[in-house]
Amino acid sequence: MVQVMDFRVLGALEIIGPQGRVELGAPKQRALAAALLCRAGQAFSTDALIEALWGENPPRSARKNIQVYVYQVRKAFAAAGAPDRLHLEHAGYRLVVNPGELDIDRFNELFARGRTELTTGDAERAAQTLRDSMSLWRGEPFADLPDVEFLNRQAEAWRERRLAAEEARIEADLRAGRHTDVVDELFCLVRAHPLHEQFRAQLMTALMLGERKTEALAVYDHGRQLLASELGIAPGANLTRAHQAVLSGKATGFPTGARPRSPATTKKIVPRQLPRGLSDFVGRQAQLTTLGSGLARATSGGWPLLVLTGAAGVGKSALAIRAAHLAATSFPDGQLYVDLAEHNGGDALGHILRALGCAPADLPAERCEQQALYRTLVADRSVLIVLDNAANESQVRSLLPGSPRSAAIVTARGRLLGLDSAELVELGGFRSGESAQVLLGRAEAAAEPDAVQYAEFIADACDHLPVAVRIAAVRASGRSLQETARRLVSACNPLDELVAGDESVRARFTSCYGELDLIGKTALRRLGTLSSVEFTVSVLASLLGTSAGHAERSLDQLLDRHLVRRVDDDGNPHRFALSRLTHHFAMELARDPALPRVS
Repeated sequence: MVQVMDFRVLGALEIIGPQGRVELGAPKQRALAAALLCRAGQAFSTDALIEALWGENPPRSARKNIQVYVYQVRKAFAAAGAPDRLHLEHAGYRLVVNPGELDIDRFNELFARGRTELTTGDAERAAQTLRDSMSLWRGEPFADLPDVEFLNRQAEAWRERRLAAEEARIEADLRAGRHTDVVDELFCLVRAHPLHEQFRAQLMTALMLGERKTEALAVYDHGRQLLASELGIAPGANLTRAHQAVLSGKATGFPTGARPRSPATTKKIVPRQLPRGLSDFVGRQAQLTTLGSGLARATSGGWPLLVLTGAAGVGKSALAIRAAHLAATSFPDGQLYVDLAEHNGGDALGHILRALGCAPADLPAERCEQQALYRTLVADRSVLIVLDNAANESQVRSLLPGSPRSAAIVTARGRLLGLDSAELVELGGFRSGESAQVLLGRAEAAAEPDAVQYAEFIADACDHLPVAVRIAAVRASGRSLQETARRLVSACNPLDELVAGDESVRARFTSCYGELDLIGKTALRRLGTLSSVEFTVSVLASLLGTSAGHAERSLDQLLDRHLVRRVDDDGNPHRFALSRLTHHFAMELARDPALPRVS
């Protein structure tokens, strides 16, 4: 049976196998897979891979490292249902990529087809084909691997092709009569690429067709001066032709009547996207009051922005969804929901625009134009948007509504301190009574002998972490509270027991660990070598073999992601601790020989 895979390089590297995402792990393993994809289907010698990953200064262990990375990548492919994709041949390593599986190949195919359609005079079809090609771009190629020069060079070549596809798509829109639609987009492109003559020429054409001759001449004059001062050259043939066309008032091959936008663009849709809330939601009254008060400021134009932060598995999403449902009637123009763990910024913006009534064919290709359209659509509305699982501030900013009567709830493991005017709401674990309420929620559990004592024991073993408590409650429904407690105490690692279906505490910690940089990851692994959950900065500095100042900076990451907490002790304000479950996870990391090391 043929294994169908999806290889994505037009953005952060993503590989989807028959059984889900390929989790490539460490940056060098990701870089190796990315390098192989740059020569998809061709053999890559070990020497070439070493040069691609390390340039001119490889470590002495480079060949051994390559073998380890290949082993880990193969293991990741096998776990995703594709065990036979990475081969060792006489000429080197080859990653098997079937036709249509790699997004840059699909882009190139659509780009070539769109240019052919444009050449043959089918501007309408060409515009759609080229728009489809641009939709494959999720961001900058290999955005998650910025330090690999080989990948940077490849990404730059692909960016040039993207600009060429952008040129062709705008040309098709102009020839299809949509000069009014592309003017603002072209202004953005010219600002971003001031020395790019074709975008400037197209902007002049669009302005001329819209009877804005004076502005078109000003665009030309500004470009002429820039070319002279920056490059010491005169305008090229395309820009000169556009200038002559503006002076004569004749643009051959371009219709002068602007076509109206599709009615779907302006059709008002009231989205109701909030996911189902928990039927057994417990506690969190103080945080619900804070969130409710914050959202209420929207009625007076208060621009509410609430950031709900806490450890992995602490229940941020459940609380945000609960608060959003309670406040939904205060936002009559709709409620939007985006899980940012499943979307990058561009995908999320497109998702929101479609939810607000934009037809996919009418979405602007440029991100800045999508942002402008989004703010236009909600300018006079009162909408609530929940942005779940944000990784950083930049992922959030472009998705915030521009209406003061709208509001946003953002959930994130980090505190997102770079967001202006945000109100931070910290979320900790369950209180003891809340954990017991979840564990004793079923009648048969509550009827067990000594049920309360077993529930208290399980809650303590789970650190009162909501996801752990809920998983334990599910596991207890298949046996008993007594048996669940026994297995938790007898397990070498309680994380092995805290699994239910596709949900596990270990998976939550792994995802959070993946958000750290190499220094933060190393700090957590080294803390896993300690027998105690508590430590000081000097202990961490000793584990890292570095100064106290460097240790504090690595500790800041762990504190920001709530992987570590300060110990409340007036006698020593510089003591810190891992939770017991986090300590077990850190010990797992410390024992894994495949993980990269920093000395």
